[in-house]
Amino acid sequence: MNSLQALLDAPAVRPLLRSIAGPGSDAPVHRIALVEDLARIEELDEATVAVLTHAASVDAASYRLDVALRTAGSRRVSAVVLTDGRDDIAPTAAALAGRVSVAVLRTPGDCDLSTLLLTLHRELAGGPDVALGRIRAALHALEGAGAATAAPETLLRAASEALGAPVELREPGPGDAAAPVVVRDEVEGAVCTPRGDGHAEAAAEVVVHLAAAAVARVRAAARQAEDAPIRSRGELIGEFLLARPDHGDRLLERMRAAGLTVDGWHTAILLDVENLPALAAEDELASLRIADRVATLGLEAARAAGGVWHRARIGSGLLLVRMERHDPGSAIGRDAGHAARQIIRRIVSRVPEILLVCGVGSTHVGATGLRTTMAEARAALAAGHAGRRLNAATSFDEVGLKRTLIEWFASDTAREAVDSLLRPLDELGPQKRDTALQTLRSYLDNQGSTSRAAGELHLHRNAIAYRVRRIFDLLDVDPQDPDTVLMLQLACRARSMG
Repeated sequence: MNSLQALLDAPAVRPLLRSIAGPGSDAPVHRIALVEDLARIEELDEATVAVLTHAASVDAASYRLDVALRTAGSRRVSAVVLTDGRDDIAPTAAALAGRVSVAVLRTPGDCDLSTLLLTLHRELAGGPDVALGRIRAALHALEGAGAATAAPETLLRAASEALGAPVELREPGPGDAAAPVVVRDEVEGAVCTPRGDGHAEAAAEVVVHLAAAAVARVRAAARQAEDAPIRSRGELIGEFLLARPDHGDRLLERMRAAGLTVDGWHTAILLDVENLPALAAEDELASLRIADRVATLGLEAARAAGGVWHRARIGSGLLLVRMERHDPGSAIGRDAGHAARQIIRRIVSRVPEILLVCGVGSTHVGATGLRTTMAEARAALAAGHAGRRLNAATSFDEVGLKRTLIEWFASDTAREAVDSLLRPLDELGPQKRDTALQTLRSYLDNQGSTSRAAGELHLHRNAIAYRVRRIFDLLDVDPQDPDTVLMLQLACRARSMG
C-alpha cells in the first residue's frame, strides 16, 4: 500500500503535482481515477486519487467544489486533482478540505493529462521500470558533475529526491535497507532508508549502496586533504630526528614555517606493531595499509586526549609527539601516560588482532628536547619489547624501566661505561661528586630547566646554570647531543640506585 505522500515524493510525480489545501499526506492511495463529471465522485472507492479533467476542474471553480469535496470526504477519497492550472481555491473550499480529510492538488498549467495519468499509474504500480528509473536518477545525482566535491548532506539529499524516500546517515532500523560507509577500511556509520515492498525494496537496496559509496569517497578525499599537511609536518619531524645533530639545525626554520612548535615543550610516544609480519603476511602493501591505519587511529586518539599532536614515521615505528608552546608543568607526564593508554585502547578496539609495544618519553624543551624525548621513548620501547609488554604503555620513568636499569647496571660492561663517563666527577672527591651528580640529575630530570632545578635544590637559577656548564666542561661532552644527554641521565639514575 502506498501513501499519498510517497506518491507525491516520487521523482517523476514531484514536478506534476502540488498540494494547495487539505490535511497532511498520510492518506493511503490504492487507485487513480479520471473524473469527467463531478457527480461521478460519489461512485469512487476509498483511497482513490480523483483526477478531474480540465472541464470538470473548471466546473469546480464555484460552490460545486465544496459539494464535490463533501462527497469525496464521505467516500474517503484521498485527494482531488485540479487540472485547470489555477493556483488557489476559495477559502471555504480550502477550509472544507481540511475538515473532510481530502487533499486538493493542482497541476502546472502546461501539464498533459495523459502524461499525468500514466505517471501516476506507473508509480502506484511500482513496476521494475519505476525502480530502474529511481536507481538511474540516484546514479546521476551521486556520480555526476560536482558530486566528488559535494558535502555528504548534499549527496544524501540528492539520493532522497531520486529515490522518493529519506536517505540518511543513522543507525539502521529493523525495516531499513542499509549500507556501511567504509573509509580506509574503517566503517563510519551507515546509510539507511525505509526498505519498501517489491521493486521499491530493490531500488532502496541499490540506492543506499550508491549513496554510501559516494559519502565514503567524499570523506576519503577530505581525509586525504587533511593528511597532506600532517604528513608534511611528520616528514619534517622524522627527517630532523634522523639527521645528525650538526645537520638537524638546517631543518629548524622549515619546521617553524610548517607550524611546528619546535622551541616549545615536547613529549614523545613511540609505537611498534609487534606482529606486523604476521598480520601483513609479508605483503609490503598490506604492511603499509596497516601502518597507515595505526597512524590515523593513533593520531585521532592522541588529539582526543588533548593537546597539539603530530605524527611521524621512524623506521617501522609510529612516533606521536605532543608539542606545547608553554611549559605544561609536572602533570604532563601523567597526561602522556594516559594519552598512550587511550591510543592503545583505540587502536586495539578497531584492530583486535594487533599487538602493540609502546614507549613514552619524558617532556623536554626545545629542539634538543625533541631529540631527547624521542631517545627516551625509544629506550622505553626497548624495555617494553624486552619485557613483552604487549598492548601496554611503558614510560621512561616507570618502575619497570628502573628495574631494567638496575639489571643493566648490574653488568660489568654497563658499570664500566658509567664509571668512564662520570670519572671526571668522581675525581672531585665524594662530597663534590655527590653535589655535582645531584645537580646534573635534577637539571636533566627537569628537562634542562634551570628554574625548576633551582626550585628543587633551593638554589638560584644562575647557580644551577654555572654548575651545569662546569659539569659539562669537566665531562667534555656535547650537551646538545640527545644520545649523550640520555646516557648521562641513565648514568645518574643508575648511580642513585646503587
